[in-house]
Amino acid sequence: MRYNEVMSKIGPIDFHCHLDDPCFEKNRWQLIDQCFSSGFAKLVTVADPFNGQSIEKTTEMLAYHPDIQALIGAHPHQADSYSPEIEKRMIAFYQQFKILAVGEVGLDYHYNFSLGDKQISVFKRQIAIAREWSLPLVIHSRNAEEIVLKILASEKFPNPVVFHCYTGNKLAASEILQRGYFISFSGIITFKNANELREIVEKTPLQQLFSETDSPYLSPEPNRGEINTPLSVIQVVEKIAAIKNVNTMQINAAISQNLLRLIAKN
Repeated sequence: MRYNEVMSKIGPIDFHCHLDDPCFEKNRWQLIDQCFSSGFAKLVTVADPFNGQSIEKTTEMLAYHPDIQALIGAHPHQADSYSPEIEKRMIAFYQQFKILAVGEVGLDYHYNFSLGDKQISVFKRQIAIAREWSLPLVIHSRNAEEIVLKILASEKFPNPVVFHCYTGNKLAASEILQRGYFISFSGIITFKNANELREIVEKTPLQQLFSETDSPYLSPEPNRGEINTPLSVIQVVEKIAAIKNVNTMQINAAISQNLLRLIAKN
């Protein structure tokens, strides 16, 4: 099935979800239908170049609906397994589709599933690829914002940058915003212990933010711990609107414009 409906310009946008996840195997297409029948403007799903089934499922989703877009990049968790073959898969995906950005890429010093030096070398290679393909970067950073920012500066990366599912501190957020980068907020902003993150939401200009779910992870309160879906981005937008004391239409309109600006840079 292929949809031909015109994109709803002002509707919810889930800037970052993992619809390739096996937990969506039984209801993936119904979930996508439900999102767009509810007025969603875009879904941005992440393809995993280390997983052939992820690439296959993402390819099917891109063919299914014109308002699904994709990211692909080497996640820092898998940096130790990065190889020329993985990079070939990424390049082939860029050649076949109009990809939104290289992502999610960066550094994760919270879990440290890959060696730190290897994470840095692979991240620098992802930056180079994004430059070569004139694409933005979508950053995964856990306990590593200062180093990520230093690397972006030293590599002189010229394209837009989005810090997805932001969990860093106010100081790093200030530097991110001063550079003109974007910050994407997830359901974490609803968690009871996320006071500093809510302060960052308040300080982030509308023209520099995105909404996301990172589903199937990070369900907002009061469903924390359950399987998350892109539909919960509505709750994320509601929370952003409440923090900033504006209505959800203004948030969705701003995010739509931010996405259009990001696409225009491609």
